[in-house]
Amino acid sequence: MDWLEKWKEYFLTWYDEGNVEEKAEEAAEFSEQFLDDGIVSVSGGKDSMAMLHIIVNRCREDVNVFHWDHGKTLMPREIEREIISNIWSVSGKIRLRVDRYVFGDCEKARSEWKKWYNAFFGTLSKLGYKYHLLGIRAEESCRRQAKGRIVSKSSWIEVYPIYHFSWKDVWGYVFKHRVPVPRVYFMYAKLLGWDKVRLVTFFDKEFEKYGSPQLDGVLAWRWKHDKSELP
Repeated sequence: MDWLEKWKEYFLTWYDEGNVEEKAEEAAEFSEQFLDDGIVSVSGGKDSMAMLHIIVNRCREDVNVFHWDHGKTLMPREIEREIISNIWSVSGKIRLRVDRYVFGDCEKARSEWKKWYNAFFGTLSKLGYKYHLLGIRAEESCRRQAKGRIVSKSSWIEVYPIYHFSWKDVWGYVFKHRVPVPRVYFMYAKLLGWDKVRLVTFFDKEFEKYGSPQLDGVLAWRWKHDKSELP
């Protein structure tokens, strides 16, 4: 049994021991009240994909979904294609909207991340939905834990369906229900560990304090200057 299969067996065992099925049912019941005037934000990472899978399989399939394309400098086109394919594979009935970060086609995008925040949150405001459902979890930071499960913003309300999930709960759900996630997770997990691995923009100096650009230079070096386009 190889490395990945051993971990898969561990997380499948955790799915039962950690009562993940009950947590997923609770997350679905909690989410349902926000779907009529809400949109599900999906980065393509493990948390947002698990959240999307829970909602479309336990609430309804025809939900509004928003995905932010970081652009070819910050997100290699190979990975972006995989993310879009993964989202559609969860449900072909979703109403998917993809907005692209145009500045993400420029090398400066890796250092001038304030422009990213302005563009991203400006786009969220223009979407016009009252509720934004995100795959944020309390375990990720003390700041997120302190905010609570429902957070009011200036133009919308953020809702966190899987707020009470642990990292083991998420991976247990992903392996149990075969939720598609980018393959880079399995490459990075070997070095970072399953509890710390996450999908972030590549070679991005915003994450310098976490060592992400240096790790990208070792594991994802071939994507640093990849400027291929989406088909």
